[in-house]
Amino acid sequence: MDIALCALAAAVLATSLGDRVANARYGATLMAVALLVLLGRGRRPPLASVIGFAIIAAGGRIMPQITSVMFLAILASFAVAGIAVRRAAAVAGWVAGCVALLIAMVGNPYVEGAGDVILTLTFCTVIWAASMAAAEWGRQAGRAHARAEGIASTRDRDVAAATIHERARIAGELHDVVSHGLSIVILQTVAARMSLRDDGDPVPETDRRLSIVENSARDALDDMRRLLDLLRATDLSAAGGELTPSVGLDQVPALVEQGRLAGVRLDATIDRSGPPLSPGLDAAAYRIVQEAITNVIKHAPDAATSLLVRSDTALLEVAVESVGAAPAHPATQPDGGYGLIGMRQRAELYGGRLDAGPCSGGFTVRARFPLGRAQ
Repeated sequence: MDIALCALAAAVLATSLGDRVANARYGATLMAVALLVLLGRGRRPPLASVIGFAIIAAGGRIMPQITSVMFLAILASFAVAGIAVRRAAAVAGWVAGCVALLIAMVGNPYVEGAGDVILTLTFCTVIWAASMAAAEWGRQAGRAHARAEGIASTRDRDVAAATIHERARIAGELHDVVSHGLSIVILQTVAARMSLRDDGDPVPETDRRLSIVENSARDALDDMRRLLDLLRATDLSAAGGELTPSVGLDQVPALVEQGRLAGVRLDATIDRSGPPLSPGLDAAAYRIVQEAITNVIKHAPDAATSLLVRSDTALLEVAVESVGAAPAHPATQPDGGYGLIGMRQRAELYGGRLDAGPCSGGFTVRARFPLGRAQ
């Protein structure tokens, strides 16, 4: 759009260079300025459209003979007015364009009656409506793409969480079976060595071999317990699959922006007046917020959603509440429910508590961590 506006402004100026009428050249320059003003639509689209239309109206009124370049400029201005993100801003731009068009054309000796005015106004309205429809289609396509990526990412995390959960279950069964067997081996080996000593002088070779069995069994039991601890730690990080924290609450604003790009109406309140958090707690709180927002994107993208991150000297609290389109409970979804389990395990790991459930026509996920001992 920026390239098209610059090219059109250059074309308007080029067509006026050979014109011998000074007012025509000035008018064309004014129309080119109006087009370049529209380049500022990125920050304040309605204001840029209103200023552009005002310049066009003034130029058409002062120099009525510039009807051709004015027509090009006003068409481009209507097209730009239609791409405003908010519908109210687009309508305001259309109204401003209609007013500018009437000011420039009514009473213009180069305009042949009301028919030209009505035809021009109709054509500009069609251009404006087509521009608005195309812009809305593009925004919906972008939101759908972001939503699809979010769902795919969440599904991958759910699969990883399910895999880790199964590994932990198998590890638990191994612990129950293997550790019991190894403990019996150790006890029986110790008993056999004591029995040899009670019978008199132990047979050196037999005692040595039993000593090797005992030490090997003890080492194997210790190694297995360390591996099971590692598996359980991995299970507690099921939603992220990381043992070393790499994220934290400082990255919540980026998470909020991602949610908004996915089409969620998300308002965030962040008040971190408390002490610095440990890396593990910081990452756990972030992952809870991430999972809660992902659930909103998956199950209630049209709900009005609020995010709270608040900490003081005694408590860290994070909460995500969606109102207006109650999402299904995550645990009842056909694709899992592991996210809620992972959030609760993260909260418990750092001495916190997670509450999740329907409320006020929506769904709330709230986690509280006492600071001090949790850190």
